[in-house]
Formats: sequence, C-alpha cells, structure tokens
Amino acid sequence: MPVQKNSLNPYLEVVTGSIIYGTIGVFLDKIQGMSTGSILFSRLFFGLCIIFIYLLFNRGLGQLKPHRKKRYLLLLGLLNAITGICYFSSIRYSGVSVAVLLLYTAPVYVSLFAPSVLGEHRNSNSFLPLLLATAGVLLIARPGEILGQSGPEFQKGLLFGLLSGLSFGVNIITIRYLKDDYSGISQTFWLTGISLLFMLPSALSTPIAVFVKNLDILLLFGLTITFAAVIYLRGISGIRAQTGSILALVEPVSGIFFDVTVLKNPLYISTFLGCLFILTAAYVISRRDGLGLK
Repeated sequence: MPVQKNSLNPYLEVVTGSIIYGTIGVFLDKIQGMSTGSILFSRLFFGLCIIFIYLLFNRGLGQLKPHRKKRYLLLLGLLNAITGICYFSSIRYSGVSVAVLLLYTAPVYVSLFAPSVLGEHRNSNSFLPLLLATAGVLLIARPGEILGQSGPEFQKGLLFGLLSGLSFGVNIITIRYLKDDYSGISQTFWLTGISLLFMLPSALSTPIAVFVKNLDILLLFGLTITFAAVIYLRGISGIRAQTGSILALVEPVSGIFFDVTVLKNPLYISTFLGCLFILTAAYVISRRDGLGLK
C-alpha cells in the first residue's frame, strides 16, 4: 500500500496504535490468577473473533485467503507469540517502564537489518542514534541495581525485555516485507490466529473459574489491543520500516504515563532520562528520513 505524497495518515495510525498499546500494563495489573501465556491467548482469541466478525459483516473475508509468501505469515505469528510472551513476562518481573522501553530497542535492530532485507537506504550517520538508544536502555535498566541490589526476578525481566525488542524488530521488518501481498487487517488476522496455536497449552492449564472471573477485563483487553494492532499494522505497511519502528517509540511515553498516573508507580529520574535519550535517538533518525517528529 503505497503512501501518498504528503499524506500523514500512516504516521498518525502508527502513533495512535502505539499510544493505545501503552495501556497493556494497566490491563495486566487488573487480571488476576492467570499465567502470561493464558492472558495472551485470551487477548488473541477475542481479537481474532472481533476481526472475523468485522470482516464478515463488511464482506471482506476474501482478503484473508493466503497466497504468496505463506511461510512468512507463519513467521509473523511465531514472532508475535515470542514478542507477547517476553513482553508480558518482562512487565511482571521488572515493571512496565523497563519492559516498554526494552521492547522499543526494536528500532536499533530495524535500522541494522532493514537496509539489507528490505533494500531501504542505510545512512552512515546511524551511529549516534544507536549510541543514544543504548544509553537510554542502560539508564532505564539501572545497571547499578542489577549488579548490586536487584534480585534474579528483575534480571529475568531484563532478559525477557531484550528478547521482546529483538523479536519485535524482526516482526516490523516482516510486516513491511508483506505489505504488497497482505493488507494490515489480513496480517493482523493471520499473526493472531497463528499465535493462538503457540498459546494453547497455557490456556488449557487455566481453571475455568479463573477465566470467568477475568472475562470482562479480557474481553475489553482483546478489543482495545486488537484495534491498536489493526491501525498500527495498516500504518506501518505504508511507511519505511525504520521510520515505523521509530514512531512506535511513542508507546514508552504512553506506557510510563499510564504506569505513573493509573497504577500510581513512582517515576525514577533514570527512567525519565532514559526516555529522553531514546526519544532523542528517535528524533535524530527521523530527521534522516525526512520526517520531523513534533
């Protein structure tokens, strides 16, 4: 789906989707007694049902038919499952702020791999944004605590967070690679459906009573995040992978906002500075792409 000249729609869609994604931590805080895999399965299941019903009423089921590059649809689902499990696990072990900002080390991986995979232009000035982003991650991760006071759970959360960032970066590249063959909502449907298969064992181990207890939150969770996913994928399919991964850095700001205002968690100066470093890296990279982030 090519972008029309001077059209802001794809950029606004990526930003809007990223802001909504920032509410994930709030939903996870409200869900009780369910494993990460079980929560993710429920979210994906309700999301898949919503997409199917939407396409059914709009006579759009035909666009779901797989044709070219089928194995990349499988890869998309696998990457989505890995990203979700690692991200949710990171939130539980190390908190929303750390998890969100480690997830969004993805632009670093995208800027490294997208030129060779997608043929996007590589700029020789990418070292500075990479350095800034790395410094931001270190500030957020608080390495002094890791080596000193932090326990094994916090370190486990950091590992999950870094893995989620890597898989998310590869996911963005894959989405961009499939843009000419599958629409944003079609990609959302297939990555959701395939991810469900990987989450099924966790779902089967969850007692029905626990599931029923959280049903209202899970349903709202599925509706909210699926809506975010559809508009995010539609937007990112219309712009460069590197630009899309950078614009998605709006989520850390959104996630931290909800973490502080809704969940009443403290905001550390290192978190604030790390956020500034990473957003500065996003601004520098965006200038390279000719898009001024305001």
